[in-house]
Amino acid sequence: YFDDELSEEEINFMCRTHLCLNNLDDGNVEIISWWPRPQAWAASGLNVGFWSSRCESWFQLRLGNIQQG
Repeated sequence: YFDDELSEEEINFMCRTHLCLNNLDDGNVEIISWWPRPQAWAASGLNVGFWSSRCESWFQLRLGNIQQG
């Protein structure tokens, strides 16, 4: 038996997802992540069915931004 999709917990871990209270002091929580969650990736235009040079360029730029703070 195997799963053909990731659980929400696995997605949260891999994307480094955090829940943050917003600044409006209304108790709402904002979902933020270091890496795009599956829905965002699917809508990004980079999800072309394989890891393209555009994907690699985006990844390297994002990684550099994270490393620089």
